[in-house]
Amino acid sequence: MAMTEQVPLQVFIYVGIIICSLVDFIKTEDVPYTLLNEPSNFNPVISFEGHYINKRQAPSSSDTTSPITETTPSPSGTQSTQSSTTLSTIDVKDQGSHKYYTSKVVLSDKYWDELNDFPAQHASLTNGHRIAVTVGLTFGFPFYGHSVRKVTIATGGFLYMSPFLHSWLTATQYIAPLMANFDTTIGNGSDILYKDYTDRFVVEWRDVYLQDQNHTNPFSFQTTLHKNGSIVFGYRQVPINVTEIITANHPVKIGVSDAFYVDATVNGQRSRKGITRRTIYEYHRVEVNLTLIEENTVVLLEPLLTCNIANDCETCIQQNSNFECKWCAAISRCSDGIDWHRQEWMKAGCTSLAHDTVSRCNEIYTTTTKKPTVTTCDPMISSGKGSCNEMKKEKNTQQAVGGIIGIVLVLLILIVAIVGWFVYAYRNPTSASGMWLMEHRPSVMKQKIVNMKFWKRTTETGDKYKIESSASEA
Repeated sequence: MAMTEQVPLQVFIYVGIIICSLVDFIKTEDVPYTLLNEPSNFNPVISFEGHYINKRQAPSSSDTTSPITETTPSPSGTQSTQSSTTLSTIDVKDQGSHKYYTSKVVLSDKYWDELNDFPAQHASLTNGHRIAVTVGLTFGFPFYGHSVRKVTIATGGFLYMSPFLHSWLTATQYIAPLMANFDTTIGNGSDILYKDYTDRFVVEWRDVYLQDQNHTNPFSFQTTLHKNGSIVFGYRQVPINVTEIITANHPVKIGVSDAFYVDATVNGQRSRKGITRRTIYEYHRVEVNLTLIEENTVVLLEPLLTCNIANDCETCIQQNSNFECKWCAAISRCSDGIDWHRQEWMKAGCTSLAHDTVSRCNEIYTTTTKKPTVTTCDPMISSGKGSCNEMKKEKNTQQAVGGIIGIVLVLLILIVAIVGWFVYAYRNPTSASGMWLMEHRPSVMKQKIVNMKFWKRTTETGDKYKIESSASEA
């Protein structure tokens, strides 16, 4: 009986080790945040995949661009001249082009909003750590071409920009003037203030301390979101070099990031009981050089034309952007295939249906048009679980593991059945099983072997002769 209790436990341990070895634990530099005033849409399974899935969109510090002008794209696809972020090239410390944005780092004390005229506050932000609150905007702010009406303000020195809320806000889809481990419970003057001017939205982290390094003086910095999509970071108090901020308990970032997500059902089960895996793919990031940030530094990020701001076919194809824009009539959307609507683009078959020819803009799309077969894997994703090869490997691995587990379970059931029958027969000697066991016990079987007679056929006529066994009893 002791063996019957030990075998299942050992088998379960081995099976658990096998299953755990197949789980991908994705190491991230993220920390969880508590979300207030907004229900969380956190899915049962969520993972993050590698940065910059398209190399052509990766930021490069060596890229340079001409000075930023006053003409910037607006959400409607037209050009606007309302930008208030134009600076001369005097005192420019760094500038570059990052596919979606141009950046400029300058020394100036002119871009700071004094939020003394009844700015908004939130008690949890003013006295909290790793807290985030979602607030609405009076205008649609274009972020990577997507119109954003709500932003999530975090005590950690950044804004989270995605409508999909989860607790791991520092991973992707942020605007970070200075992301770090700030704690507004330290110091009586710590505040996080914000104000909507209808043409711009300003957030200020005022006199905030680092939780890990609260012996230093406080930090004060701002971010301003302009209606035309321009982003400004301003720094008034920077008591230590940003590169000296401890990263052990919280990532330190300055810049912007965006991502799209893809939903898939675990184990391919399309039922309500199935668990949805939401994988977030970061496709672009602008990283500002941390060594350039000091007091009275200003970082300017100006948006470039993106495909998804175009609302009609001709504008989509003819606009002068850095992307290969295509129009998909099936969903009436302009895209290069990389934006928040990536999964819808794939599902509608736009990778085959979309075109970049003006002459085809008058074509009428009907639902009777035969759609191409859409595979479950995404060929645009070069790595991670979203790629075709990785999905095939994962499926083969799951099948192999299923086979191993099945064999182990069958052996386990067989062993338990045999041991159970033996115990039953031993405890019930008058039963059929007990009688059979008594008749075939070792001493009886040995006696039968002693009395056994063997016959040989050696003659041509088939005569048989008997040979007595010479086995002796021990």
